[in-house]
Amino acid sequence: MEISVEELPWWKYSTAWLGLLLPISIWFVMAIFISVEIAWISFACGGLIGFFLCLIAMGYNNPQMAKMTIIGVLLNFIAAIYSGFLAFN
Repeated sequence: MEISVEELPWWKYSTAWLGLLLPISIWFVMAIFISVEIAWISFACGGLIGFFLCLIAMGYNNPQMAKMTIIGVLLNFIAAIYSGFLAFN
């Protein structure tokens, strides 16, 4: 008996966790090691990496990974907006 990808919850897939945590972790690393004001540029990296992770998810027919990657990129965007607000105000 084979279990479909849609039958299991998303938190049981390491690729879904990768898609969720990788974009926002780029912001955290930049904020910790450089500064919060400079970390607004992390959206360029997080968005590009998220785009390629979505392509990988579509190639492997893994909708959970694609959804979590989009959420991770949105979290990165929110954090980058916060950093940009601190940097430019």
